[in-house]
Amino acid sequence: MRILVFNWRDVKHPEAGGAEIHLQEQARRWVDWGHQVTLFTSRPQGSSPVDQIDGVRVVRAGGFYTVYPRAALEYLRSLRKETDVILDLVNGIPFFSPAYARKPRVGLMHHVHSRQFLVEMGPVLGRVGRAVEYVFPALLRYDRIICISRSTAEDMKRYLLGARKLSLEVVYPGIDHSFFRPGGEKFPRPTILYLGRVKKYKRLGKLIEMMPVIRERVKDVELLVAGRGDALDDAVRLARERGVQDCVRFLGFVDEERKLELYRRAWVLAMPSMNEGWGMNVIEAAACGTPCVAYRVPGLEESISPGRSGYLAEDDGQFCRCLLDILEDRTLREDLSRGAVEWASRYDWEITARRTLEILEEAACSRKSGRSALREARTFVPMATGTEDRPLDEGIARRREPASPDPGALSRKG
Repeated sequence: MRILVFNWRDVKHPEAGGAEIHLQEQARRWVDWGHQVTLFTSRPQGSSPVDQIDGVRVVRAGGFYTVYPRAALEYLRSLRKETDVILDLVNGIPFFSPAYARKPRVGLMHHVHSRQFLVEMGPVLGRVGRAVEYVFPALLRYDRIICISRSTAEDMKRYLLGARKLSLEVVYPGIDHSFFRPGGEKFPRPTILYLGRVKKYKRLGKLIEMMPVIRERVKDVELLVAGRGDALDDAVRLARERGVQDCVRFLGFVDEERKLELYRRAWVLAMPSMNEGWGMNVIEAAACGTPCVAYRVPGLEESISPGRSGYLAEDDGQFCRCLLDILEDRTLREDLSRGAVEWASRYDWEITARRTLEILEEAACSRKSGRSALREARTFVPMATGTEDRPLDEGIARRREPASPDPGALSRKG
């Protein structure tokens, strides 16, 4: 097939994150399997208008807001002539491909942004973004919609207009097990790792504000912050204001090899985000033997197996206690490390890419035959040792499961 992908960033974009890795890991496999993939995306300053990344043709035009109308213009002008099916990535705001494209269209939803719009874009533009996200399922007719987690599918059905009538297919992201695996020794100093973009909704500030309390109990603790973003200056300033600049180290952007080293050597990964589509860095760290502490929020509540690969906290106090127990209890750390590796083994990019490709093919074939999309929403878990395929509604009850055990109740063995 000739697959056209709309996404607002590619993996070379200065602010590329998990969504771009998620796409590229699949797209390069589609190319390897004989398909043609073109990615239309925005063009940051200094980048070329046309590029090749792992065999994927990249066409760049437009900026943060103008990439959307430029996508429609380029499609109508030339891209439609070399397209069999469209994959429209919805990063809060879709590319509106059903409004101008007659080819089969599949939407890919990472997560419902909702409050995140207000945090990142302010009260005016944030409300515009929320309104667009709220109505797009009802106004735009996609042949199929893929969600990268049950949380995303459930939030769509719960909060977005018309989503309950849609066929939502859940396909979890994978991981490259040939790269992300345990190795080497942990840092000699108790180390908390934050790795990811530094954005307001990621709430790195919450973690920094916990450091004075954590340092009272763990004297030589260190927080490593790997990543960059528009909230980085605020985080640096907060560390100074809280008097923890000596134990909070900002590493900036790190390449893949350095990221692997940090995953392997950190004692625990901390994810204070307000919501995620999925915790890709959580699974990567788990595959390297590092457990994670996060809030019980959409996306992260699925990427962590409580008590096995890390902990889910209900509030700031529990989040801090979870970190302290992992840092102070070596036996607990080792148990969680083994559990994390086992948990991460469920997820594999090869299987994720094949299932997404099947959905693209099904959309194209359904359009040709006149058949409607699947009526029952289903979940596909990309497990290396098998698959789990269940109706979506079966998972909704899981959103209100009891809180994970407070590790503070565990005995500390040093």
